[in-house]
Amino acid sequence: MAATIQSAIAKLKHKDVRQRRRAVRILFDADAHESVEAFSPYLDDKDVWFRNKAIEAYRRWAPKHAPHLLEELAKNNQLDGQRCVATVLDAVPDQQQAAHLARLLLDSSDDVVVRRAVNQLISTQEATEKELEEFQASGDHVVRGYATAVNEDVAQLVQRLEDTHPDVRRQAASSLLLMDLKSKDGEALQSAIENDDALWKLAVPIALEHARPRLVDLMTTKSNTQRRFLVQSLKDVVDEADDLRLRMLIDANCTSIVARWLVGRNDPKSDELRRELLFDARVDSIDKSRLLERLLHRQGEQAMQELAERLLAESEDELVLSAAQNLYTE
Repeated sequence: MAATIQSAIAKLKHKDVRQRRRAVRILFDADAHESVEAFSPYLDDKDVWFRNKAIEAYRRWAPKHAPHLLEELAKNNQLDGQRCVATVLDAVPDQQQAAHLARLLLDSSDDVVVRRAVNQLISTQEATEKELEEFQASGDHVVRGYATAVNEDVAQLVQRLEDTHPDVRRQAASSLLLMDLKSKDGEALQSAIENDDALWKLAVPIALEHARPRLVDLMTTKSNTQRRFLVQSLKDVVDEADDLRLRMLIDANCTSIVARWLVGRNDPKSDELRRELLFDARVDSIDKSRLLERLLHRQGEQAMQELAERLLAESEDELVLSAAQNLYTE
């Protein structure tokens, strides 16, 4: 096999194009990584097939077996070569060498190449403070987003809440929502969220998941048209009816959201919370009626009959009385 590979490498220089093509196929079939440098002359070949095969050989073998060859491609102004290097940066074993290659690509005219280079530097923590500042000020929103994702400077993140691109604003908000902010910065974040639906939809699940202090504000600043999103977000993170986040919402007069979270739940904790809300004057009749309608399958339970009987005796709301009557069996 070794002799065959050496013979194929030698034939890469053969005058007969058919011999050269056959040699290329043999080397790829044998996964002959030792042949990668022999493909270098093909990088500038007039035949596009040979150029593509050279790029493929570099992509397949150079990262692990001849990373120095990638430097030549990175320095070359040919776009195919730069793209090849950009796609294999994370496959180069030596992290510092990969960072060196990434820096060579930062001046590329291709946005995708630059983005991959920036991501490599940031994700491997090889980017310098100066580079991070430059990335933060980039005209490419993707690059700004990468830099914003690792930025821990509150003032800069607050500034990014006004970025022209929504992805950057969302990235800044994501970071700020997990920080303990001073009142001024917290107010700036809250204002941005209240005036940007995309940020609000981002903020609600994060606030719920981490029980952030401004959770109540997020849940009460939007109109009823957003209620479905709020309820679903609540269902995604809250599993038990005695969760303190539910109590926080009830105390803040977000009873409707909690009532809708309860619909269809039939465990003891949920039963207790349901009884509380059914006799809470802040819960509207529609939500109470919906809670009762979803109990019809439990009509035979003594507890359900006692609940319906109490509602019939104490409620004055016609919609609630109607639902309670449907549940009650004399």
